[in-house]
Amino acid sequence: MAWKEPSDAERRLCEQLAAHGLPVSWAKIRRWREFGALPWKKQQGLGRGSGSTSDLLPETFVVAEALALATAKKRPLEQAVLHVFTTRPRFDQFAAATSVPLPECAVRRALAWHITRDGSHPLVAIEKAAQSAGSCPDKAMDAALESAHRYFRKLYRKAKQQGHQVGTAPAAPRNLADADALATFAVATVLGFDTFGADAIVEAVSKSLPELADEHGEQVFAQLQNAVREVEGDGKSPFSHRPHWPSLQDRVQRMEQVEYSTICTVRNVLAVLVEASPTLALARIAGVEDPDVRHIEKVRTSNQRTDEYLRRAEAISRTPPERVWQGFTSLLLGVCTAPRRLSRFPEDVTALDPALDDLPALGRRTLARIIASSDDKA
Repeated sequence: MAWKEPSDAERRLCEQLAAHGLPVSWAKIRRWREFGALPWKKQQGLGRGSGSTSDLLPETFVVAEALALATAKKRPLEQAVLHVFTTRPRFDQFAAATSVPLPECAVRRALAWHITRDGSHPLVAIEKAAQSAGSCPDKAMDAALESAHRYFRKLYRKAKQQGHQVGTAPAAPRNLADADALATFAVATVLGFDTFGADAIVEAVSKSLPELADEHGEQVFAQLQNAVREVEGDGKSPFSHRPHWPSLQDRVQRMEQVEYSTICTVRNVLAVLVEASPTLALARIAGVEDPDVRHIEKVRTSNQRTDEYLRRAEAISRTPPERVWQGFTSLLLGVCTAPRRLSRFPEDVTALDPALDDLPALGRRTLARIIASSDDKA
């Protein structure tokens, strides 16, 4: 269907952007409007038979400028919205662009788009592999297993190539048998433990623990396998209380149920962690003695989730600027689509207080101590 001619407001916005060195067509602005990405004053009628008019809001140009910068490399609009939502596109900084007032509907649409396309999480990749096999359960199982084994074996080899001591790299398998066991658990989580079979799961666990491959270990796993079979013989499921991996539709619906203010708060907190990461990494490598750094390390040791957030924030801080939005969005969704994780998020991150209250001061102290240490050695 052919579009109407540009409105006066759309023409003015084109002119404003061009004046700032950002040539954007009115058709592109119209697409942004229809997506819901631009704050826009509601149309007002001019009277019967006289049509209507619309106007720009004070924040319209701010959002349009950010979108123009984010779409300069012909990104999909959804990706551009997430780029603006998670970074400052003009300067490619890591901190979230809290000053860009993107409309809620655009952010939600972009997040839902990312959920359906993100394959960075191994369980998502397994789910997609199973779905690609069609309606045949056996083919779905084979595709899921192939995807899972490929992922966890690659994770093991990567940790080994990077020089990590076996079993010390975060989330990395300790050996190839452990990688295969993790793959088994991952597939069972996605497709359902009952569908996969208890015997296969117990066998995978036994193979991933070579330190128990003695007579006593064999006895332990034999007893476990017998216990599982007894439960199944009674017509019950040994995994009835284990939560399943939520489907794609479940994850989208969960995100829709999260208050937008909560999404923004999580985004802002994660942005602080990403911004603090280079300083914390430098302090850790240099062995800087600072009370705030010691406090953070103490919290990391005692809280596995907080440690995970800090590790992933550090990984995001090392990502090329054009790809920061991907890791940041995946982390944001990982928090917001898991109800228990989301409910514990405030406790997990406030445990770091007040160490990250003044990041510039922490950075200055870290550099000062490194310089002082260098002078002492000289």
